[in-house]
Amino acid sequence: MKAKRYLVFIALPLLVSVTFSLQLRLDGIKKDRKAVESLLYLPSGKFLKPAVLGFDELLADFLWIKAVTYFGGHYLTDKQYDWLYHILDITTTLDPRFEYVYEFGGTILSLEANQIKESVVLLKKGMEHHPTAWRLPFLLGFIHFYYLNDFETAGHYISKASLLPGRPDFLPALAARFYTKANKPQIAIEFLTRVYNSTNDERVIRNIEKKIKEITTGSK
Repeated sequence: MKAKRYLVFIALPLLVSVTFSLQLRLDGIKKDRKAVESLLYLPSGKFLKPAVLGFDELLADFLWIKAVTYFGGHYLTDKQYDWLYHILDITTTLDPRFEYVYEFGGTILSLEANQIKESVVLLKKGMEHHPTAWRLPFLLGFIHFYYLNDFETAGHYISKASLLPGRPDFLPALAARFYTKANKPQIAIEFLTRVYNSTNDERVIRNIEKKIKEITTGSK
C-alpha cells in the first residue's frame, strides 16, 4: 500500500493541475467543442507529416491545445474520451520531442479514460524519443503495477526510471520490491547492487544495504 501511495502521489498532480485550469475555461471549452470534434477525422501522423510542408511543430502545438480542450470538454460532461489517444498520437508523431504530451497522455489515458493499452503505447513511444526522462518509465511501471498487476514488468520499468537523472531517491527500493513480489529476488538484488556500485550518496547506500538485507532474510 505504501508503494501504491507513492505512485499515485507522483501521477495525480498532473491530472489535478490540468483539470483545475480547464474548469476555469469552461465557457471557452463549450464554444470550441465543434472545432475539436472536426479534428477526429485527421489521418494518422505518419500520413499527415509529409503533407504539412515543414510546419510539423506548429501543427503539433495547435493539436496539443485542441487535445487539452477535447479532454476538458469531455471531463466536464460525459467523460468519454474515445478520440483522445488519436489526437495525442498525431501530435507526438508531428513533434516527437514534445515530452509533456507523453506524460499527460500516459497519465490521463490510464487514470481518467481507462485506456490502458493506449497509455502504454504512448509512453513507450515517448521513451524512444526521450530516453533520459524518468517520468515516462515510471508511469509505465505504475500502470503495470496498479492496473495490470504485473509486478515483474513494473519492476523493470521502475528500475529503468531509477537510473535516470532527477528521479526520486525511493525508486531503486521500489523497483526491488516489485521484483521481490514477482518472486524474482535475485533480479532485485542484482539491480540494487548495480545502483549501489554507481552511487556515492551515503543515504542511498544505506537504504540499499537495508533493502538487500530485507530481501535475503525474507523480511518486509
